[in-house]
Amino acid sequence: MSKEYVFDKKMFLIRVIYAGFLALIVFVFGIYNVLIGSSMKYLWMFICFISAYTIITNFIAISYPEKITIDDDKISFSAFHKSHVYSRNELKVFKIKEQQLAKRMYIRVNNSSIFRGRYWIDLKAYNNYEDLEKKLLEIEEIVHPNSLKFIIKNNNELHVERRKNNVWKTKKGSY
Repeated sequence: MSKEYVFDKKMFLIRVIYAGFLALIVFVFGIYNVLIGSSMKYLWMFICFISAYTIITNFIAISYPEKITIDDDKISFSAFHKSHVYSRNELKVFKIKEQQLAKRMYIRVNNSSIFRGRYWIDLKAYNNYEDLEKKLLEIEEIVHPNSLKFIIKNNNELHVERRKNNVWKTKKGSY
Protein backbone atom coordinates (compact mmCIF):
# COMPACT_ATOMS: atom_id res chain seq x y z
CA MET A 1 0.00 0.00 0.00
CA SER A 2 1.41 3.33 -1.07
CA LYS A 3 1.38 6.33 1.28
CA GLU A 4 2.13 9.84 0.11
CA TYR A 5 3.27 12.67 2.39
CA VAL A 6 3.21 16.18 0.94
CA PHE A 7 5.05 19.29 2.16
CA ASP A 8 2.73 22.23 2.91
CA LYS A 9 2.63 24.41 -0.25
CA LYS A 10 3.13 27.79 1.46
CA MET A 11 5.97 26.53 3.63
CA PHE A 12 7.66 24.90 0.64
CA LEU A 13 7.40 28.13 -1.31
CA ILE A 14 9.01 30.15 1.48
CA ARG A 15 11.59 27.69 2.82
CA VAL A 16 12.80 26.15 -0.42
CA ILE A 17 11.88 28.20 -3.47
CA TYR A 18 12.24 31.71 -2.05
CA ALA A 19 15.41 30.72 -0.19
CA GLY A 20 16.84 29.29 -3.41
CA PHE A 21 16.03 32.44 -5.40
CA LEU A 22 17.54 34.60 -2.67
CA ALA A 23 20.69 32.48 -2.83
CA LEU A 24 20.73 32.92 -6.62
CA ILE A 25 20.52 36.72 -6.27
CA VAL A 26 23.30 36.73 -3.66
CA PHE A 27 25.39 34.48 -5.91
CA VAL A 28 25.05 36.84 -8.89
CA PHE A 29 25.81 39.86 -6.70
CA GLY A 30 28.83 38.03 -5.24
CA ILE A 31 30.19 37.13 -8.70
CA TYR A 32 29.79 40.77 -9.72
CA ASN A 33 31.78 41.94 -6.67
CA VAL A 34 34.53 39.40 -7.29
CA LEU A 35 34.81 40.42 -10.96
CA ILE A 36 35.02 44.16 -10.26
CA GLY A 37 37.81 43.52 -7.75
CA SER A 38 36.09 44.33 -4.48
CA SER A 39 38.32 44.90 -1.45
CA MET A 40 36.53 41.96 0.23
CA LYS A 41 37.12 39.56 -2.65
CA TYR A 42 37.67 36.47 -0.49
CA LEU A 43 34.58 37.14 1.58
CA TRP A 44 32.50 37.41 -1.61
CA MET A 45 34.05 34.17 -2.91
CA PHE A 46 33.01 32.44 0.31
CA ILE A 47 29.49 33.90 0.04
CA CYS A 48 29.31 32.68 -3.58
CA PHE A 49 30.33 29.19 -2.44
CA ILE A 50 27.60 29.11 0.23
CA SER A 51 25.03 30.43 -2.25
CA ALA A 52 25.98 27.85 -4.87
CA TYR A 53 25.67 25.09 -2.27
CA THR A 54 22.19 26.36 -1.31
CA ILE A 55 21.10 26.47 -4.95
CA ILE A 56 22.31 22.91 -5.51
CA THR A 57 20.62 21.50 -2.39
CA ASN A 58 17.34 23.35 -2.97
CA PHE A 59 16.85 22.84 -6.72
CA ILE A 60 19.15 20.11 -8.05
CA ALA A 61 19.71 17.59 -5.25
CA ILE A 62 16.13 17.53 -3.89
CA SER A 63 17.51 17.75 -0.35
CA TYR A 64 14.18 19.24 0.73
CA PRO A 65 11.61 16.95 -0.88
CA GLU A 66 8.15 18.28 -1.63
CA LYS A 67 6.65 14.80 -1.61
CA ILE A 68 7.70 11.54 0.05
CA THR A 69 6.08 8.34 -1.16
CA ILE A 70 6.51 5.16 0.87
CA ASP A 71 5.43 1.93 -0.76
CA ASP A 72 5.81 -1.69 0.34
CA ASP A 73 8.87 -2.17 -1.85
CA LYS A 74 10.22 1.36 -2.46
CA ILE A 75 10.59 4.89 -1.12
CA SER A 76 10.80 8.03 -3.23
CA PHE A 77 11.69 11.64 -2.54
CA SER A 78 10.32 14.13 -5.09
CA ALA A 79 10.42 17.82 -5.92
CA PHE A 80 10.42 19.96 -9.08
CA HIS A 81 9.25 17.04 -11.27
CA LYS A 82 12.30 14.98 -10.26
CA SER A 83 12.35 11.91 -8.06
CA HIS A 84 14.94 9.85 -6.27
CA VAL A 85 13.50 6.35 -5.98
CA TYR A 86 15.06 3.62 -3.84
CA SER A 87 13.78 0.06 -3.80
CA ARG A 88 13.91 -1.68 -0.44
CA ASN A 89 16.27 -4.30 -1.90
CA GLU A 90 18.87 -1.72 -2.92
CA LEU A 91 18.87 0.07 0.46
CA LYS A 92 22.23 -0.65 2.07
CA VAL A 93 22.36 2.51 4.20
CA PHE A 94 19.36 4.38 5.59
CA LYS A 95 20.55 6.44 8.55
CA ILE A 96 18.40 9.00 10.32
CA LYS A 97 19.64 11.70 12.65
CA GLU A 98 16.66 12.86 14.63
CA GLN A 99 16.03 16.22 16.20
CA GLN A 100 13.12 15.20 18.40
CA LEU A 101 12.22 18.58 19.87
CA ALA A 102 12.26 20.36 16.50
CA LYS A 103 10.59 17.40 14.76
CA ARG A 104 13.24 17.26 12.05
CA MET A 105 15.23 14.44 10.49
CA TYR A 106 18.38 14.28 8.42
CA ILE A 107 18.36 11.14 6.27
CA ARG A 108 21.32 9.63 4.42
CA VAL A 109 20.56 6.94 1.86
CA ASN A 110 23.16 4.57 0.37
CA ASN A 111 26.22 6.39 -1.02
CA SER A 112 25.02 9.90 -0.31
CA SER A 113 26.62 12.79 -2.18
CA ILE A 114 25.92 16.46 -2.74
CA PHE A 115 23.54 15.56 -5.60
CA ARG A 116 21.69 12.53 -4.21
CA GLY A 117 20.94 10.64 -1.03
CA ARG A 118 20.78 13.43 1.58
CA TYR A 119 17.40 14.69 2.74
CA TRP A 120 16.32 17.22 5.34
CA ILE A 121 12.82 16.39 6.54
CA ASP A 122 10.90 18.95 8.60
CA LEU A 123 8.20 16.61 9.85
CA LYS A 124 5.73 19.27 10.96
CA ALA A 125 5.58 20.65 7.41
CA TYR A 126 4.18 17.36 6.04
CA ASN A 127 0.65 16.06 6.23
CA ASN A 128 0.22 13.20 8.71
CA TYR A 129 3.73 13.74 10.05
CA GLU A 130 3.45 11.29 12.98
CA ASP A 131 2.83 8.46 10.54
CA LEU A 132 5.69 9.66 8.31
CA GLU A 133 8.09 9.67 11.25
CA LYS A 134 7.00 6.17 12.25
CA LYS A 135 7.36 4.81 8.69
CA LEU A 136 10.83 6.32 8.21
CA LEU A 137 12.03 4.89 11.53
CA GLU A 138 10.61 1.50 10.56
CA ILE A 139 12.59 1.56 7.32
CA GLU A 140 15.74 2.45 9.25
CA GLU A 141 15.11 -0.43 11.66
CA ILE A 142 14.59 -2.87 8.77
CA VAL A 143 17.82 -1.79 7.08
CA HIS A 144 19.87 -1.59 10.33
CA PRO A 145 18.22 -3.94 12.85
CA ASN A 146 21.38 -4.31 14.96
CA SER A 147 22.16 -0.62 15.34
CA LEU A 148 22.69 0.74 18.82
CA LYS A 149 19.71 3.06 18.38
CA PHE A 150 17.25 0.18 18.11
CA ILE A 151 18.95 -2.00 20.71
CA ILE A 152 18.50 0.86 23.20
CA LYS A 153 14.90 1.41 22.06
CA ASN A 154 14.08 -2.28 22.58
CA ASN A 155 15.77 -2.30 26.01
CA ASN A 156 13.79 0.79 27.02
CA GLU A 157 10.55 -0.90 25.96
CA LEU A 158 11.49 -3.97 28.02
CA HIS A 159 12.26 -1.73 30.98
CA VAL A 160 8.84 -0.05 30.77
CA GLU A 161 7.14 -3.45 30.50
CA ARG A 162 8.99 -4.73 33.57
CA ARG A 163 7.96 -1.63 35.49
CA LYS A 164 4.31 -2.28 34.60
CA ASN A 165 4.58 -5.87 35.80
CA ASN A 166 6.42 -4.84 38.99
CA VAL A 167 9.23 -7.27 38.29
CA TRP A 168 11.69 -5.27 40.38
CA LYS A 169 9.59 -5.13 43.53
CA THR A 170 11.58 -6.79 46.25
CA LYS A 171 11.26 -7.36 49.97
CA LYS A 172 11.63 -4.35 52.20
CA GLY A 173 15.27 -3.57 52.94
CA SER A 174 16.78 -5.81 50.26
CA TYR A 175 17.97 -5.04 46.78
